[in-house]
Amino acid sequence: MASLDFPTIAIIGLLLNIGVAVGFSLILLVMRGQPVPRLWAASLWAGAVSTVMVSLPVPLPEPAAILVRNAFAVLGSMLMLFGVALHVGRRAPVRPALALAGGYLLAIVWFSTARPDLGIRLALYSVLIIIWKTWEAWLLLRHAPADVRRSCRLAAVVFLLDAALFLARALIPVAPGAGGDILRAGLPMSVTYIGGMFVMLGHTFALVLLIVERQMVDLRRLARRDGLTGLLNRTALMGDGEQQLEQSLRLRQPFAAMLLDLDHFKRINDTRGHQAGDEVLHHTARALQRNLRGRDWLLGRYGGEEFVLLVPGAGMEQAMALAERLRAALEASPLDRDGGAIVITTSIGVAVADATPGLERLLARADAALYRAKAAGRNRVVCDLGVEPAAVA
Repeated sequence: MASLDFPTIAIIGLLLNIGVAVGFSLILLVMRGQPVPRLWAASLWAGAVSTVMVSLPVPLPEPAAILVRNAFAVLGSMLMLFGVALHVGRRAPVRPALALAGGYLLAIVWFSTARPDLGIRLALYSVLIIIWKTWEAWLLLRHAPADVRRSCRLAAVVFLLDAALFLARALIPVAPGAGGDILRAGLPMSVTYIGGMFVMLGHTFALVLLIVERQMVDLRRLARRDGLTGLLNRTALMGDGEQQLEQSLRLRQPFAAMLLDLDHFKRINDTRGHQAGDEVLHHTARALQRNLRGRDWLLGRYGGEEFVLLVPGAGMEQAMALAERLRAALEASPLDRDGGAIVITTSIGVAVADATPGLERLLARADAALYRAKAAGRNRVVCDLGVEPAAVA
């Protein structure tokens, strides 16, 4: 170990930092337009620039060089923090991060000009990194969404290891005679920098893991969604609905199903074009979601112009009232587009589960009620027990 001096370690660290920054940047080639990987890639490049200024001579006066390389290091830490915050669905803490960075840089200026002291500067940097990494770990542990919690916890462990490494570095004295040269800080400090290389690799793998798990979750979510309306697709609707129906039957609770079919939708496609038809479907989905906001009921596109709403806990009276409210809300919110507004009406069939299990059977009963609603003149709600509200003109 004694033969491995600090300048050698610094060069190895420089190559590692640049290699990691280049490798991570390649991820952006297949993840264009995603802000979190971009922030993390920019963070790694800022850290690489700071490492270059530590490892290689730069044509700047020493105080200026110290300030610039610390500024890049701080920038990299801030961008990493902002990316972590966005990854867990929080706003980037810009103001407190800038206040912390500004205070640190003022202290660096003081201890590199008015009272030069390498040991204090290294200790300040270690304390700063401990704060950043603890902050990032706290965000990952406190605010991680349930579906990406595993990768967030693993990344938090790596960040806390990084903080522990810098805590050890803050407690190690600088070698006598080092002056202001960080490359002469001594063997114990060199050991912490070697450890830092391994932690950096772990840090990078943790970031990749965060991205991979997020992408897997997003892909699974997309596979469950209808591409046009953003609602649950038929497969996801039937799978989740079957589970909720079984649970309701097991608990002996009511369970209602509604099948909604847009009236004269083919006429809209034929007279206004298929783009207008797509806009009607999207508009209908948004209108239904607005009227169901705050509820965890299952709403999905069943196929074509048909939508399904599954309402655990709703009996016939409650389901009929809800269906009528949705029918009226759709009729009252036409789609405005060039060529004139398109009034949207819907026929709705309602069925409530009996003791017989099976979501398909329940939807078949709702479909039979829907058929009767259409036969009776459309734009109305009908239940499968033969109870109809008053016809709507």
